Amino acid sequence: MKNILTICIILLSTSLISAQKTIPDIAIKTLNGKKASSINFDNDGNAYVLCFFATWCKPCLQELSAIADEYEDWQEESNFKLIAISVDDSKSNARLKSLVNGKDWPFEVYSDSNSDLKRALNVSSIPHAMIINNKNEVIYEKASYTTGSEFELYKKFLKINQK
Repeated sequence: MKNILTICIILLSTSLISAQKTIPDIAIKTLNGKKASSINFDNDGNAYVLCFFATWCKPCLQELSAIADEYEDWQEESNFKLIAISVDDSKSNARLKSLVNGKDWPFEVYSDSNSDLKRALNVSSIPHAMIINNKNEVIYEKASYTTGSEFELYKKFLKINQK
């Protein structure tokens, strides 16, 4: 009986460890207020990076600006694609479009003002970056930002995108 219980526990824990989050079908909005769906994120069959941020979060803005500085080169080298998801609530969401235009970020930016996508992916803090494979599965996650960590994220992206 002990052996059966032990085997069941091992099998259950193994399946939980190997279970991956997939991007759910959540309604979000473009910067122009049009409806979009999170399952339509795509990078022509390649992996992509999903970054959750807010306009009031300084580390978030630093991370996205640091990535923006490298974005064109990374796209040319590896088909790197970043999709930024603002989790600003409806009050602070009014600043989002002007902030993005002022920063001149070269990547797609969407609004998740009700934090539905954030909750569905169990994101507890921002900034939060995820690498999503071509099957819409979360392969890698990191929370927080320190100067230079964008290069580590890019290295992880390269490794995952080569598989």
